[in-house]
Amino acid sequence: MSVIWSEQIDSILSCGISLDCVGVKNWALGRDDAVRAINELETLGFSVLGGDVYQLVGEYPEHTYDNWYCDQEPGELDSSFLKRSSEKARRYIGGYSISGALFSIVPKI
Repeated sequence: MSVIWSEQIDSILSCGISLDCVGVKNWALGRDDAVRAINELETLGFSVLGGDVYQLVGEYPEHTYDNWYCDQEPGELDSSFLKRSSEKARRYIGGYSISGALFSIVPKI
């Protein structure tokens, strides 16, 4: 398999379900794994630009068309954006009400 984000990021996100079958070069993670991945990305200094929500239908993930995003504000320090974007991602995932949801994460590289 080729590298999608970077070897370091791929090793964190690849614990999820591959989204190749729906034409997306990423993985979808369950709630706990997604939060754990965000924590690991934050520790390594990678901000989270956003993500998409999927749900398994049979054996295949389908996009729910729910998502979140976080833009870096003009003049915002990278360190501030790192904390704010990670917290926003954790809040979104933690507050998502549909059980069994899977979350893809888009890191800033």
